[in-house]
Amino acid sequence: MTLTLAEPLTVYLTPEAHQYAGQFAAEQATPEKGKQVYLNTLAVVAVQTYLKWINIQTAIDQSDCWSPSSRAIFNVADLVLPNIGKLECRPVLPGEKEFYLPPEVTENRIGYLAVQFEEDLNEVQLLGFVSGRKIEQFQESISVSEIDSLDTLIDEIDWYQKFVNLRQWFGGIFQTEWQPSELLPVTNMRSLRKATSDSELPSISCGKIINLGGGATQQATILVVKVTAKFEEEDEIDICVRLYPANEIPYLPAGLKVQILDESGNFGMEAEAREADDWIQLEFGCQPQEQFTVEMNLGEQVIRENFVV
Repeated sequence: MTLTLAEPLTVYLTPEAHQYAGQFAAEQATPEKGKQVYLNTLAVVAVQTYLKWINIQTAIDQSDCWSPSSRAIFNVADLVLPNIGKLECRPVLPGEKEFYLPPEVTENRIGYLAVQFEEDLNEVQLLGFVSGRKIEQFQESISVSEIDSLDTLIDEIDWYQKFVNLRQWFGGIFQTEWQPSELLPVTNMRSLRKATSDSELPSISCGKIINLGGGATQQATILVVKVTAKFEEEDEIDICVRLYPANEIPYLPAGLKVQILDESGNFGMEAEAREADDWIQLEFGCQPQEQFTVEMNLGEQVIRENFVV
C-alpha cells in the first residue's frame, strides 16, 4: 500500500527515537553541538517512520548522521534511500520561517524534507519537500513558503528510479546491478584498467552486464561508464562510455552500435563494432542536472540506460 499527502503530516516520536538522539548528543563536545545532533537525529527518525508507512526502503545505518565521526564534524541529517540517494531531513524550529542548508548538504542530495518541531518534542510535522534539482549549489536557506507538498517526494523518488545518478557515484552511492569496473568479467581487462585509471582528475568507473541477442546467439556485453570531475570548469563532468565483450569472448559482435541521446531523445554521437573489435567507446561532457541516454542496439534488439549528472 502507498500513501501520499498534500498537507503536513504529524509523526509521533517514540522513546527509542529519543534514546538514540540522547546517546548521539551526549557524545558531542559542546551543548550547542549536542542540541543540533539531538534534533537532527529526531528529524531523520521521523522521516524514516513516514517512509516505512509508504513502503519506501531506507538504510539509516548507512547515513552520515549515524556515523559518530561524521555527525561530530558536520551538521547532517541525511537518510539513505538504497539505489536512489540521500534525503536531507532539515529541522525547522518553533517560530522559524526558513531552514538552513549547511554547505555539506548542498550536494549529493535528492532533496530536502522540512521537519517542524514544537516545544514538545514528542511529535513533529513533516511540512513538505524541495527537490535538490531546484536548489542552487550555494543557497544557504529555504523558506518554508517555498516548499512543495509531500506528494512531490514520491514523484522525485519515481524520477530517480528511472535514472542512474552519476554524481552520486562520487559519494559511494551505486544503483542495483552497477559494479566497480575491477569486479566485472571483462575479457580485455588490461584495456579496461588502462582506460579507467588514465586520468589525473577525480574519476570513478562502474559497469553492468548487458545481454544482447537471443537464444544461442545471446552474448554478454559489459557497459562501462567512467565519470571524471572537471572542477576547474564549473563542475562539468567528462563521460566515457565503453562496451566490452565478457566471459572470455574475444570480440564484440560485429554491427553492435552504441549511441548517445540527449534528454529530448535526439541522437548525437555513435560508434559501431567492426569485425575483431574488442571494445568501442564514446566520450563527451555534461553539465550538472543534464540527462542523457545510452542506446545499444544489435539487429532488432534495442537496450537503453538513462543517466543524469
